[in-house]
Amino acid sequence: MSNQQAQLLIIMAEKIILTADLYDNAVTERKGDYTAKPRITGTVRNRQIAERILARGSELRLDTIEYILGMGDQEKVTAIAEGKSVVDGVGQYMATFTGPFEGEKAAFDPAKNKLTASYVPGKLLRDTLKNVVVETRTAVTGPIINSITDSTTGEMNTQLTSAAPAVISGSNIKVAGDDASIGIFFTKTGGTAQKCPLLVHNNPSELTVMMPTLEDGEYTLSIVTQSAAGNKLVKEPRTYTFPVLLYVGNKPGGGGEDRPEIE
Repeated sequence: MSNQQAQLLIIMAEKIILTADLYDNAVTERKGDYTAKPRITGTVRNRQIAERILARGSELRLDTIEYILGMGDQEKVTAIAEGKSVVDGVGQYMATFTGPFEGEKAAFDPAKNKLTASYVPGKLLRDTLKNVVVETRTAVTGPIINSITDSTTGEMNTQLTSAAPAVISGSNIKVAGDDASIGIFFTKTGGTAQKCPLLVHNNPSELTVMMPTLEDGEYTLSIVTQSAAGNKLVKEPRTYTFPVLLYVGNKPGGGGEDRPEIE
């Protein structure tokens, strides 16, 4: 039995339950047509992965496991940048280009082209998802953020530019109401929320905001509004936190700086 097969048997025995929130499908007019979104309940980093490994049983120290995971991340990233196809239990990763190249001798132009990466789910992940028990719930109607695009760089759902405009897309996201808590906020991990100082455009499906002045780091985006469907206002403010982590400056790596003692 391979290591991946053994891992899958352990996961299958644990019975993973995922909650799916059902939202009315605004694209169609058919009554009773809904779309589902997985309920994201948190963020897991290498530290938490190391804790999970330790809980299953390991002779290595927590810091050692976290260090190995971080080194693995760095080596995978380097291999992808070198043009290698990297395959692990999560998936397959490869470098890829976007943008046009004009002529057979065209050079890479950062103004038109971008070097990024593609991802295909791996067998272990695909097999695990097949055995997940999905429980559906009717979602509470309120604001939903689908994406945020940095107007300076064109980056979507990744890095943001401090004190610059950004476009937020979603549904029921118009910022409205007289409660003191309403607004668009960016909260640094471990820090306090900072409110966007200006709303350039304020529509139910799209907002253009001026970002607050943010120091480099990792952030979450949230909206607080009393707006509801049909340009109506609800009595109590509703909050939605975008589950994708956003970054100002360089995206932090997964490993630590100091090499721990390996026992």
